[in-house]
Amino acid sequence: MKKIILLFLAIVTVNWCTLLYAQDEYIPLPDVAADPDLAVAAKPVVPFTVRYGGWITPVVIDQRTADTDLMTSVTTARLWLTSTLWANATVYVRVKDSYLAVIREQDVNIDNTSNVFDLDIASVTIPIIKNKVRLVAGRKYYVTGAGLVLNGRGDGGEVQVYSKYGDLKAFGMYSGLLNKDDNPYGLSSRDLADGAKRIFTSAQYTKDFLYNNTLYLYGLMEIDKQDEDANTKSAYDAQYIGAGVKGVVGDSLSYYAEYVYQMGTSYATIMPGVQQKSDIKAMALLAGLRYFWKAAYRPLINLQYAFGTGDKDATSYGNATGNTLDDDTRFMYFGTFLGGFALRPQLGNLHVIRPGAGFSPFYNGGHRIKAMNLVVYYSYYMKDTKESPISGGEAPLPKSFVGQAVDVMLRWPVYYDFSFFANYGLFLPGDAYPSGSPQRHFIMTGVNIVF
Repeated sequence: MKKIILLFLAIVTVNWCTLLYAQDEYIPLPDVAADPDLAVAAKPVVPFTVRYGGWITPVVIDQRTADTDLMTSVTTARLWLTSTLWANATVYVRVKDSYLAVIREQDVNIDNTSNVFDLDIASVTIPIIKNKVRLVAGRKYYVTGAGLVLNGRGDGGEVQVYSKYGDLKAFGMYSGLLNKDDNPYGLSSRDLADGAKRIFTSAQYTKDFLYNNTLYLYGLMEIDKQDEDANTKSAYDAQYIGAGVKGVVGDSLSYYAEYVYQMGTSYATIMPGVQQKSDIKAMALLAGLRYFWKAAYRPLINLQYAFGTGDKDATSYGNATGNTLDDDTRFMYFGTFLGGFALRPQLGNLHVIRPGAGFSPFYNGGHRIKAMNLVVYYSYYMKDTKESPISGGEAPLPKSFVGQAVDVMLRWPVYYDFSFFANYGLFLPGDAYPSGSPQRHFIMTGVNIVF
């Protein structure tokens, strides 16, 4: 297990949003912090030392309403290999295979399976100028800010500069070479059919202040390179500027906040067959507080708030052509927003308030079971513009109250190479849904097996 530490050193910079930019949004990364071999693995090694490993995550997902009953299993396997080159330079390669099977649909057993294999990561990291400048090239996870506007894989390059005046990160990446079935950047039917072809360029400045606090500023440009249909244009070109702050106050209180303004151009579908170019004018806000008591049962409380602007004449917040008139004020993004298991909303035309609390229920138990952690969230959803729906057309009635939800998360690191997790979500529709709309239940259980 000592090899696994290199997985994280080669892919991500450890910071507050590590879990946010995992592509499997509700599946926690394996916890290897307790691996007794990590100290050995962290020591310098001679050039061209090859190491390898991987992990397997089998998951079962059960989604139910009064009208639907769907159970699926998803088994994801990742295998990685890394080698030192010279003076802390490394090459890292990881492949991923995801196998999906429908176990039950409307209480009828059916044979419905699919398998997606992809080159997950393939990058080279080269430190230069005494580690004050680092170059990373290849396929990797590219992240801007807190990961809302962008946090995903692509092919490109990144420059990281570290100095006493602050740190600078700049990158450019292209999404069109990803497997089309494993490409998360699609905003149109053509994107989904061919694989989204987008160019992203970003620059971010970060400066630490007052010990454990950080201020950051960034800009991101997205260019849609998909071939256009002469009759139906769906190009979506967006630019984002943002600012954020995060840190720790004392020993127990942590916080974060980020503001994003979005610009660009999209095509409004005024009527079937008639389109008009529109200016994008949207924004979003993220904020959160977390307080942890150094006491028995490890209690903590969380408070999260998120907001994304809406457009009163929009029909969708997941389709490039969802605007139908004038300026496009829908906030749309290419990163990750986690707003509840059962609803899983996109952060557009939405206010989300999420207080939560957690503790270790078996704190006085044995060595293994005392590490179990339980977290509960309550979510309240309200529209920004009541005339418009949310996500792909949900909550269609011209009412503000979308609904409320409860989420429960269980995490149990049984051993350093084996952990269990479970998620449960309940969503209760509000008056923006038609009368009699059913409750939604979401259950996910799985394990991480590291080798």
